[in-house]
Amino acid sequence: MEEPLAWKLDGALDLTSIPRLWPEMARRIRASSELTISLGGVRKTSSAALALLLQGLEEARKAGCSLRYVDIPDDLLALARVSNVEKLLLP
Repeated sequence: MEEPLAWKLDGALDLTSIPRLWPEMARRIRASSELTISLGGVRKTSSAALALLLQGLEEARKAGCSLRYVDIPDDLLALARVSNVEKLLLP
């Protein structure tokens, strides 16, 4: 069985970085049947980061890609919990 591709994000996930990041994320999703995205290196998040992760899940659904997020920062998980979407992000 083939190992899923992995991609590690780092730095900031905010309104400045996401417009540059999304095209690469979407390309990787469309090119993979399985993709794991690690957020272990992410040091700054915002509500835009949550929107990015949810958009990634939607893109993966349309592309038939099994997308999984790992090492999600606690502040982003707390935002997802308050927004009632935490279950969508966790495996």
